[in-house]
Amino acid sequence: MFFCNFEHYMSTKLQMKKRVRLIRILLSIGALALLTGGLTLGGMQIPLFAGWIVKVQLLPAVASFSLLTFLLWLCATLLFGRIYCSTVCPMGTVMDIAGRLSRLPVRDGLPANEKRRYRYTHPQTSLRYILLVGVLTCLIGGFMAIPSLIDPYTAYERLCTTILHPLWCSISGSDTTVNPTAATPGTIYPPLMIAMATSAGAAVAVSTILIVAWFACRNGRVLCNTICPVGTTLGMVSRYSVFQMDIDTDLCTQCRRCVDGCKGGCINLDDHTVDSSRCVVCFDCTALCRDNAIRYTATRKQLSIPMMQRTESKRPLGRATAMTKN
Repeated sequence: MFFCNFEHYMSTKLQMKKRVRLIRILLSIGALALLTGGLTLGGMQIPLFAGWIVKVQLLPAVASFSLLTFLLWLCATLLFGRIYCSTVCPMGTVMDIAGRLSRLPVRDGLPANEKRRYRYTHPQTSLRYILLVGVLTCLIGGFMAIPSLIDPYTAYERLCTTILHPLWCSISGSDTTVNPTAATPGTIYPPLMIAMATSAGAAVAVSTILIVAWFACRNGRVLCNTICPVGTTLGMVSRYSVFQMDIDTDLCTQCRRCVDGCKGGCINLDDHTVDSSRCVVCFDCTALCRDNAIRYTATRKQLSIPMMQRTESKRPLGRATAMTKN
């Protein structure tokens, strides 16, 4: 009777975690759809929601000195972790879609092909900070070329305004001589200037989306956790977030399902730790764990087996044994 109740409890917990993951996915897809529609249609069809999603993007807020938006995201990250990266970041959702498609077919929540599963990777901390300092230097100096290339929102905006918007105009019969990225609405430009600017922007947009999709297919969110200045900034804060992923070693059976499904490559089962600076709070690992061993919680599990805890002592084993005998 006890085992039946325990299995029912574990099944209920797993179903709840799958629902949380599903809600997160729906939020990210909804945000991407609204943002795409707003940028492609010029924001005229859904100005309220599309405009709000544009305003909450982090790097554009920093570039426009929107201190309130920046502080709100820092507070949200300090409380919940990198939820920005898993919900409203458009390029993050594109990465998730590309990574998911590359791992079809799926059996029991994981790719059928073992080679397509994710693995733990060591953090590239030095590279992340060097790139972040470079981006901040460019922003302070007013040189926006490099930040605009690697900022996830700006890269996706370029895709919508240089490719999707002209395509929509050609289908709907709208006037394509109006530059969709103009600072002043309704500004008219010569056709040759528009063609050159649009071609260059489209080439950059296509190259960016192909590179992002290729990396996502191979290594999941590696660009998020290495190149992206937004991810690095939020990662510095999420190290100290209240809610984090925590592994209960008393329940963990080393099945490695969480590692195989972690797109951030941040779950290290050798130490039973989750690198919260790289975790994007996608809830994939919690939905995959059948033992309820990994949880999104504000409390940290205390190991009930002392021999599994790390020791700070650096004494040689032989010396420690001799001292014990004495």
